[in-house]
Amino acid sequence: MNHLDLSFDHLFEARDQLKWWPWVGSEFARSAVKTMVLGESVYRWSKGEAFDKRYALTSGLRVTHSNHALDFGRKSRYVRNIERAIFQRRNPSDAQKQMLWSSVIYHNLVLEAMESVKHRPEEKQYQKGWTAALDLFDVMSVEQCLVFGVESLNALRLASREEKLRCSGERHPTKVGRFCARSAVVHTRSGRPVKLLFVRHPSSFFSWRKWAPVVGAGLNWDFAEALPTPEAQIPEPVALTLAA
Repeated sequence: MNHLDLSFDHLFEARDQLKWWPWVGSEFARSAVKTMVLGESVYRWSKGEAFDKRYALTSGLRVTHSNHALDFGRKSRYVRNIERAIFQRRNPSDAQKQMLWSSVIYHNLVLEAMESVKHRPEEKQYQKGWTAALDLFDVMSVEQCLVFGVESLNALRLASREEKLRCSGERHPTKVGRFCARSAVVHTRSGRPVKLLFVRHPSSFFSWRKWAPVVGAGLNWDFAEALPTPEAQIPEPVALTLAA
């Protein structure tokens, strides 16, 4: 897979709780602000063997993320909407998309597949996921995290308490439609603070124009400003099998 750094895989291999390994962008280690984008969950998009075959491997989440994020023309709402909110434009350039996903970690909070889009994670699944994510914050030196969905803040508090980590969180003062963002700070085992911003999940009914000021002000995106010009030539991503 293009734009993927495999040098951290020995850390993931030592962690049994990581059923699927995170996507680590090829420029993450050199990024000025170590950022994680934390999705929520995957759902069973196929009743056949393709889904089971992919997600039986630790690379399952990486393949899906590459198929969606790095196929720049693919109309995948959860990646395209968050790109729009970060860059505050309807059509970010391919160069901007590449720079973003090459510079961050992409991970999923819930490491169990939902049976369908109608199924929602349970609190214990959120909490288990946060325990794994808090460990990743530490070993990957994460400084900030953009979280898809606003429902898991309480699970973060519970997981932090179980791990004896300091955590504070609150509702964001700005309301977007019926939703308020959440913000939080959690301290890793080494004592380093990680800033978190929870936004509405960008896969549906997500107004990127309204969320863009919240996303822009809530975290530091300066590292995403030093971008190639939109006219830069972007190499075609390598075609992957299991295209869904």
